[in-house]
Amino acid sequence: MVDEAAMLAASTFPISPDDLIARTKAILANKNGVENPALLASDFKFVAPVVGPLPKDDFLQAFDGFKLEEGFPDANAGYYAFRIDPFEPNRVWFDTRFRGTNTGPLSGGSLAATGKKVEAPPQACSMLFNERGECTQLTAGYVMDKQVGNTGGLGGVFGIFYAIGYGLPFPEAQPWKKSKRYNLFLKFSEFQKFVKSLGGGSD
Repeated sequence: MVDEAAMLAASTFPISPDDLIARTKAILANKNGVENPALLASDFKFVAPVVGPLPKDDFLQAFDGFKLEEGFPDANAGYYAFRIDPFEPNRVWFDTRFRGTNTGPLSGGSLAATGKKVEAPPQACSMLFNERGECTQLTAGYVMDKQVGNTGGLGGVFGIFYAIGYGLPFPEAQPWKKSKRYNLFLKFSEFQKFVKSLGGGSD
């Protein structure tokens, strides 16, 4: 176990943990910076499991384009567990469990409402800050338990769209499936165990 308190006490980063967490919550309250781009640094980037790194302007345009607030008027992002990373004292980690019902159109009206509910799995997110207090990086969509919810184990907007029946048409936006090679590897491993058992060997 690391001594988190001691590590944070030894930090030379000029912004306090409480202030960093408050800045993180302010960015979230401003739609990840869409409503106040000045909260994001000029060299900001967005990084998700599949998407990114996206520079600031590309991220703001993409995030605002989904119009999730219109498609999910009752949306609750469910942000919780805000904490400072003792290894990177300028990084705030937090978790999210999105909940909402698709009662409005999405993507500027191109996708009709389905009435379906979304229960996303818990996902880990983080924000990095520079010494001026600007966010330099947002990471999001990293699923912590793919068994939870109805998004097929997917995080971020990929999971939301999948849950309402609008799964995007490429493998990265679909629930994970074993590849043929992985299946073959598993079968070979089981075969090896069977052969060892015949010879009296152990695992």
